[in-house]
Amino acid sequence: MRFSTSARAIAAGCLLFCATNATSAPRMLAVDGGKLAYETCGAGPEAIVLLHDGILHSAAFDDAWPILCQRYRVVRYDRRGYGASPPAVGAYKPAEDLAAVMKAADMPHATLVGSSSGSGVAVDFALAHPEAVDRLVLVGPWVSGFDASYGFLARTLKLLVLFKLGAVNSAVKDPYILTKGATAERKRVADLLRAYPGNVTAGTKEQPLGVAKPRLGEIRAPTLVLVGAVDIKDVQEQARAIEAAVPGARRIIVPASGHLMYLERPKVFADHVIGFIGEHPR
Repeated sequence: MRFSTSARAIAAGCLLFCATNATSAPRMLAVDGGKLAYETCGAGPEAIVLLHDGILHSAAFDDAWPILCQRYRVVRYDRRGYGASPPAVGAYKPAEDLAAVMKAADMPHATLVGSSSGSGVAVDFALAHPEAVDRLVLVGPWVSGFDASYGFLARTLKLLVLFKLGAVNSAVKDPYILTKGATAERKRVADLLRAYPGNVTAGTKEQPLGVAKPRLGEIRAPTLVLVGAVDIKDVQEQARAIEAAVPGARRIIVPASGHLMYLERPKVFADHVIGFIGEHPR
């Protein structure tokens, strides 16, 4: 059977596209005292690890995932108790789990893209394993050693009470996670939290490797700090402090975006990541 030139071109393009976007089925990784659900996609010399925040699991990256998978090898996973990962049975250190995931995914080094508490995991790992971190992208960062304001703590308590009462729709009206007009995105957040209610308290058994704030000046990986324009004041201030403390770090305020910018503006988020990797070749 013969194929026309156009047919061969289409087939070749499909093979290339499919190869770079291929996503493996989610797998379970046994770690010390627990299990982690993770998945990989893509191909190429550059690797990325996506680290979710403290409320949503890795599904929050769904819209940015295929964009990044076209260019890089990417892994995402649910920390213990989040999403498809069973709850932690005791205190544990998420940075050690990250090391296990990277080993399982055959990633000796990678760009770490961490959201909120996930950025704290990325920073902990970068301080413990600097040779394994090509770059850091910290999104709405929350790193150990920074004090939370009274307003932040009061907001957190209010959200926990609303979740406890089952008032998920009220909880996701929080003005800092998404911009005012992000109605469809708020529904997605609410749907994810109803499907995985354990997410809300899953982070209570996480422990940092140490206090990161006084050691930020030791980080040598190129560092980009992304913060949504409507994110809460505590996060904005922490983003500024990280930019000042980490040598060469750059902070970008993303317009029309809240704390979950990769869910609200996935292409803008992915473009920032892609551009940063291109600016800082290994």
